[in-house]
Amino acid sequence: MKASIVTIGDEILIGQIVDTNSVSIARKLNQIGITIHRKLSIGDSSDEIRTTLREEISSSGVVIVTGGLGPTKDDITKFTLAEMFSSQLVYNETEGEHIRALLARRGIAFTELNRSQAMLPECCTVLHNAHGTAPGMWFEAENGTIVVSLPGVPFEMEHLMDDEVVPRLKERFELKSIIHLTVITRGIPESILAERIAAWEDALPEYMHLAYLPAPNIVRLRLSAYDIDGVEEESAMRQEIEKLYAIIGDNIVGMEGSTLESAVHDILTERGLRLAIAESCTGGAISSKFTAMAGASAYLMAGVVSYSNDSKCKLLGVDPALIAEHGAVSEQVAIAMAEGAKRVSGADYAISTTGIAGPTGGSKEKPVGTVWMAVATPHGTHAIMRNSGTDRGQIISRASAYAIELLYEHLKSAYTNN
Repeated sequence: MKASIVTIGDEILIGQIVDTNSVSIARKLNQIGITIHRKLSIGDSSDEIRTTLREEISSSGVVIVTGGLGPTKDDITKFTLAEMFSSQLVYNETEGEHIRALLARRGIAFTELNRSQAMLPECCTVLHNAHGTAPGMWFEAENGTIVVSLPGVPFEMEHLMDDEVVPRLKERFELKSIIHLTVITRGIPESILAERIAAWEDALPEYMHLAYLPAPNIVRLRLSAYDIDGVEEESAMRQEIEKLYAIIGDNIVGMEGSTLESAVHDILTERGLRLAIAESCTGGAISSKFTAMAGASAYLMAGVVSYSNDSKCKLLGVDPALIAEHGAVSEQVAIAMAEGAKRVSGADYAISTTGIAGPTGGSKEKPVGTVWMAVATPHGTHAIMRNSGTDRGQIISRASAYAIELLYEHLKSAYTNN
């Protein structure tokens, strides 16, 4: 079963907002065995909507549309769909009362514009939107293709997909399984990784497909199988993953959902260890990765953004003479920052970063992208230097990943058997 996803809105095309709806919809459809045939973004144009939907209806079994269901004049999706399906708009009393009550709770008057949102194509199945004022709509084309129109507000779309669309699709079609198993690797470049697992990859059964998905300092290996019955094939896929562990086990962080920071989080939590973080060029990016995880308060003692030289000295106890002699971006200062963070916070481990994020500030000896990082452990302090690229955002992202990996390596060596 193939599906198309169409997101509607000029704001998407001009880059004013990021289309997250198609990502969420694709994930939910995949989970029930529907393959995404195509994803498109189009503007608020009736002609464009008609042309696009007709093409997608002819090539996909399911077409999911989001956007253009609001109460204003630029929201034309509903009217275009009514025309396409030769249907008149009729007032839906249930949806109208829901909209009236919802607005009342928010202290908003129920106007003719709001009332118009309960005017829906007579031929559609109305999908009740419990979290907003724009109902979803379910149509069936002459060729049997299902067309679903959902509001563009992400959390409203999410609820409608979960509460209405997915259950109806599962009831409407006999769907086979799509299985994705993703392994997270670290510390090995994509090209070298591909060489190391080439024999394993070449021996995979024909129905299994491998994809390489690189990110800063990690590579995700996604093993996929489409249109399968499920149980036996998934068991065979897991056996292949076990073989992969035997080849590159030292480089595997975990399965999908695992990250270097979550692996560190698990070790620190299980061992009752405490962590401190001292950041200069990464500006709090590392700390935010840990505080985003529930339970970080059990081990994260402090996160210091010591961006200026003065703050490195006053907050972390870095000797000004070190900065004067070696510069703020140096092995010596990175070590002093980590040891200072460990000392002042009472943590067991501490990591630090100091570098040149650019676009200015570099030199021949220390070009933009130069980042020193250190980890202070109960058994000593270790520092490394990494050149993290030339783009400021890329440098911060890569340096954060390098620093977390440095910490992970020392924790893994000390506290795991892997």
